[in-house]
Amino acid sequence: MATNRLRRLIAIVILQCLAGGAHACMFARDAKPADWFQWASALFAADVTNVEQDRQKALDIITTRVVETFKGPKGATATVEVPQRMWSACRLELPAVGAHVLVALNPNGDALLIPLTESYAELLRRLRPPQGAAD
Repeated sequence: MATNRLRRLIAIVILQCLAGGAHACMFARDAKPADWFQWASALFAADVTNVEQDRQKALDIITTRVVETFKGPKGATATVEVPQRMWSACRLELPAVGAHVLVALNPNGDALLIPLTESYAELLRRLRPPQGAAD
């Protein structure tokens, strides 16, 4: 009886992890500009300056040069750790050095990074709070 409960608990945990990953993928691919502002505590456009892998932790470590801040504190650089499985699971490409990307960080420490076009950046600019407004 206890074994069945343990198996059910493990199955529930696995399903919740998979659902969370699927939700992150859908969000990364389908989010509207306003969705990014709601989800993120920091949101900025950046150029990728370095891509490294931490094979032991299965992470890609992406260093960027911030070129425009849409939300959150201004900064010159940012380093983001992204689980390597996210790229294939979400059908996104690992950005190469020189790529222009949107970087979003939420209060839980989660990060999303997607390619950023000039037209999408313009939509984000329209939603950016005025200079001096609280984030």
